[in-house]
Amino acid sequence: MASACTDSSAAPKPPQSGKAAGSTAAPTAQPSSPPGPERLDQEARDLLHLTDPPSLDEEGFVSSGSLAVPGQNLDETIESGTALRVEVACAGEGTVTFTVVSGTAKTAQRVDCTQPMTSGFDFTTAGPSLAIQADSPQEDKVGTAYKVSHI
Repeated sequence: MASACTDSSAAPKPPQSGKAAGSTAAPTAQPSSPPGPERLDQEARDLLHLTDPPSLDEEGFVSSGSLAVPGQNLDETIESGTALRVEVACAGEGTVTFTVVSGTAKTAQRVDCTQPMTSGFDFTTAGPSLAIQADSPQEDKVGTAYKVSHI
């Protein structure tokens, strides 16, 4: 009988070690969760064919990058009256509104992140700076990219 009690007390130990193995399996399952912001930003940069680091040798290149959502990048080296081509892209779930502002000039472009395509528009600066902003109601589910070139 005493050996039966020893056997029954030994039986619960394997499930306890099984629980410990299950807890170590949980962190392994976490990396298979949906892509993070960095991954989504890279997907958006890929849509614009942006390289890391940016190709500064490209003719007409002004700036490029990803934007936090909500967020803004500011370039204070642009001259007023500069004609630019602005290309934007996003990846993920939802939409992003990209807004470009220079002095009194302002253009907004809403982009559907579920569609793997870019959107572009011409923009002429009206001041000595250029601000590119991104905003989205789904800020944790989108990645962004933009590219600005001289026309």
